Amino acid sequence: MKSLWLFFAGMLLAVVFSSAGCGKSESETDHSAKAALEAKEAEEAARSTPNYEVGLYIFILAGFLGYHVISRVPPLLHTPLMSATNAISGISLIGSLVVAGADYSILSTFLGFIAVACSSTNVVGGFLITDRMLKMFKSEKDKVDARFWLRPQVAVPTAIGLLLVGAGIYWLEHLQNIPARMVLSNLYIVSSVLFILGLKGLSSPKYARRGMFLAEFGMLVAIVGTLFDPAIKNYLWIVIGLVIGSTAGATMGLRIPMTAVPQRTALSHSLGALAATLVGIAHYLLHYNHFHALEMIPLGFEVVIGGLTFTGSLMAAAKLQELLPGAPITYKFQNASNFLLLGVLILTFIYLIFVPTAVGLFFLMVLLALGFGFLLVVPIGAADMPVVIALLNSYAGLADAAMGFVLMNKIQIITGSLDGTSGFLLSLLMCRAMNRSALNVLFGAFGKIEKEEQGPAADAKGTVRSIVPDEVGVLLDSARSVIVVPGYGMAVAQAQYAVSDLAKILNKRGIDVKYAIHPVAGRMPGHMNVLLAEANVPYDQLYEMEQINPYFAEADIALVVGANDVTNPAAKNNKSSPLYGMPILEVDRAKSIIVLKRSMRPGFAGVDNDLYYNPKCMMLFGDAKESLNKLFAALKA
Repeated sequence: MKSLWLFFAGMLLAVVFSSAGCGKSESETDHSAKAALEAKEAEEAARSTPNYEVGLYIFILAGFLGYHVISRVPPLLHTPLMSATNAISGISLIGSLVVAGADYSILSTFLGFIAVACSSTNVVGGFLITDRMLKMFKSEKDKVDARFWLRPQVAVPTAIGLLLVGAGIYWLEHLQNIPARMVLSNLYIVSSVLFILGLKGLSSPKYARRGMFLAEFGMLVAIVGTLFDPAIKNYLWIVIGLVIGSTAGATMGLRIPMTAVPQRTALSHSLGALAATLVGIAHYLLHYNHFHALEMIPLGFEVVIGGLTFTGSLMAAAKLQELLPGAPITYKFQNASNFLLLGVLILTFIYLIFVPTAVGLFFLMVLLALGFGFLLVVPIGAADMPVVIALLNSYAGLADAAMGFVLMNKIQIITGSLDGTSGFLLSLLMCRAMNRSALNVLFGAFGKIEKEEQGPAADAKGTVRSIVPDEVGVLLDSARSVIVVPGYGMAVAQAQYAVSDLAKILNKRGIDVKYAIHPVAGRMPGHMNVLLAEANVPYDQLYEMEQINPYFAEADIALVVGANDVTNPAAKNNKSSPLYGMPILEVDRAKSIIVLKRSMRPGFAGVDNDLYYNPKCMMLFGDAKESLNKLFAALKA
């Protein structure tokens, strides 16, 4: 705890020094206009080095702080965490507001308008769907107020606070003659503190919604403050962009079902990355004649990372929505061509650092980044989307941080670092859960599973036993301990409510029910937790893999609903299996195993599940929701 607040204090100290440093006035000169311009550029170049150094300090300290805060978020809340950091990274909106309203040029205003619409979609949609998820998480003792935002003790202080912020800015700027940028810098510090406290609230389901309220208020403070930025001259396109983006975000946040949260998250990553890319392009077109190398480095990172995240996230969303095949799409010399493209992209970037006026090469670099993002995600199978989404979350945060360096906006550096840290930590956790390395995730065309080698005993696996709902009802009625193992099949069948209803009947009969959650079950980190919470399953009945595995040996029945590869014993026993080494839920240790599955078709890994040939295993074939409803009726009878 001491180290946490040490990093916290260090970061704020760096921001304060940076804010103070940025308040220096320009030196005056009596030379000609040309000489004055040259002197101004020389002074800015001389001052840019310490500014970038302070920015790096902030980025590093925010990353360490993010690690300490985010690593304490339980796996139960990993999906809300990703949605919340995605919403917070929508702080790119404040840079977009200035570009859209400053009247630099028609093109920059248009690019800024699109960026405002994209960023506000992320902010509004991200916070709304995060709140929807968080109010679902409750224990048997908790009472969640679904109308949290409509309570007077919440809504009234929020409105008063925003009015005070606006009035305070006007008073300081117009009556006290304090520079607006100095006021904004201090407001951004307040917003940064609120963002960090909001993420810290996610360390417990009990306080998560209150934490998100702080983060949302911090976002409102930052946005309201930015609207008073003296660089903004015209509010027309700002208002239009905010209305369009907020409407789209509210529709997504309130209407999208929980089964579609992964693709919504991927789409949000693409919108945030697009906003960063467009702001970077606008900034380049306005200032490329006066750029020096140190300014071109963060700008290049902004458009490159933003571009590849934009197309990569679109491909991920299309795969999750089944608009593209979920299976890996590979071709000959794929890795070689990808590395060649990456090499050309890097060389172009390096050349632009020294020759920033090469406009044609700049747009070539943008196109190469867009193409690389597409080629990076296309060969990845839908089964590996938890890793991909977490990784793209990290990329989106880095693009936002780079935008902060370009605009020298400290709050964007902080939020980008927090978002990048969150995505990086989650991607590492997912890699560990899938027994994959980080290099394999980045460039290994992972998701392309080779056909499993057939050993001498392949034909002697055994027979598959089937069972009907009435027989399952008899087995459950005689059980005393049941562990439910949900998987993506449950999400596809939307069977979470049927699972919850079955558990309630078993609990009324004195049967202990637990839920076993694998880290990569579903299509994004923590997806199964959200679906079960939606069905009013108390979160204290949800157990992570390390917690639940010791209980399987004591369970009378393990009820597997749509989970496949995460229960395959070949991951422990068969060295020739592509799954070998992946941590699994040890379902095979239960006294009896019942699997709800449509057919014997293998899971996403394309590997036959040895569990189905276990003498203790019985298969209940059919749609999971329909099978559970029949089982529910059999138990009631």
